[in-house]
Amino acid sequence: MEKSYGRYGVGLLIILIGAIALLNNFGITAVSLSWLLNLVWPLLFVAAGINWITRANSGDRVRLASIVTGAILVAVGVLFFGANAGLFDLDKTSFWKGFWPVIIILIGINIMFKNEHNIGANMAIMGAVDKTKDSWELSSGDYTAVMGGIDLDIRKANFTEREVTLNLTAIMGGISIIVPEDVAVTCQGTAILGAVDLLGKESGGIIGNATTQSGDLQRAARVLHLKCTCIMGGIEVKR
Repeated sequence: MEKSYGRYGVGLLIILIGAIALLNNFGITAVSLSWLLNLVWPLLFVAAGINWITRANSGDRVRLASIVTGAILVAVGVLFFGANAGLFDLDKTSFWKGFWPVIIILIGINIMFKNEHNIGANMAIMGAVDKTKDSWELSSGDYTAVMGGIDLDIRKANFTEREVTLNLTAIMGGISIIVPEDVAVTCQGTAILGAVDLLGKESGGIIGNATTQSGDLQRAARVLHLKCTCIMGGIEVKR
């Protein structure tokens, strides 16, 4: 079983804070919890980054993305921890001024190089799209959730053609899809400050990528291709 070192790090950090609070209450120590929390909160980024890096145990694309995501998280955590500890000065305003534009540029590049054609559109903007109760027609198209949610039950869908391609985009929202066992599936996902779970293959963090396939693409009567982009949100595909 793969160990989650980042999870253990977060657990130890919480135990440390609880122990100091307990000692403070009995007068054994006099450590300011507000000062301690301000000092150590960046270590949560470090713990998460270590967790991503330790999961990168192969040389494929997904694992490389895990290394990059983990390295960025660790770097951000170390920078803020050092600044909070007084080891060096960090202009946090300038840092965020540079950080967010880079994220926006990455989003723009991702959108520009999406070559899939747009056949239909279903959007949930501060609302919901729910296709889980009645039968519905499924054709290639885009599904976008912006501060909203989309639920698709493919088990109740009638395919308009053998192969269907869905472009899924979640921006500060969530998309959940249930796929029946007799449908072959390919999934490609990119998460920016979010997370994707594609048939059990997870990725996320600052930037994460995941690719997976399930079923016989040549013999299956129905094939579903999913192109997922998640920005500060979540996308889940499950059987």
